Amino acid sequence: MAEPAISPPDPLAPPGSPPPFGRVAPASRTGPADPLAPRGIPLTGVRRRLSRAAVSLVALLAAVHAAMLLLHVASDFPLAKRYAEQVDWWMRPMFPQDWSIFAPDPSRYNLHLEARTRVGGTFGPWRDLSAYDHSRYRGDLLPSIEEQLVLRRAVSYYQASDARPDSGGADATRDTHTRYLLNVVRIRLHDMGAPLGDAVELRTRSTRIPAPEQPGAVHPPRYRTLGIWELPS
Repeated sequence: MAEPAISPPDPLAPPGSPPPFGRVAPASRTGPADPLAPRGIPLTGVRRRLSRAAVSLVALLAAVHAAMLLLHVASDFPLAKRYAEQVDWWMRPMFPQDWSIFAPDPSRYNLHLEARTRVGGTFGPWRDLSAYDHSRYRGDLLPSIEEQLVLRRAVSYYQASDARPDSGGADATRDTHTRYLLNVVRIRLHDMGAPLGDAVELRTRSTRIPAPEQPGAVHPPRYRTLGIWELPS
């Protein structure tokens, strides 16, 4: 069906007369403005350039952060090893990551940290700090992952720094991780109600996890002494 022809306006028609057949009257623009209509401030040339620069800067930072995150979690890549120092500077301590882009090798051992303090020149009994942590969070409906990993991270950081060859940077890192581990241990001993004394000795107890085909196998634990440290009074 053909559309009706739109006739041109009649120049001799009186003002206010209806439009001829087939013509649609234009919308009136003399009514009140809509209070909900969007209003904007036109951007001048300076504001437009500043907005584009801000958007470009945010996009650049996002791209750099994504690249650093990829290199951090893919530490086996040659490029990640080449720029390990720069990546570590960017990611720590604000953006620590505890996952890897590759499937992790599952642990074959249960690792516990044990401590005993020296009071009056005599060391007391060994206390299992890891078991204490597990008992605190077992049965909690909303356990904090960060709090659960504090002790484990402290031990991992110390062991990793202790295994590095001696150098100026390695020594400073080892001292930092040692102080961090001792601070965590003191807090745990205080929470357990154990006397702090004037020195603390730490050791790890690792027990092999039985294989799936041997669920009842029992493996003797292995102990490794981390050291003895004097505690400030």
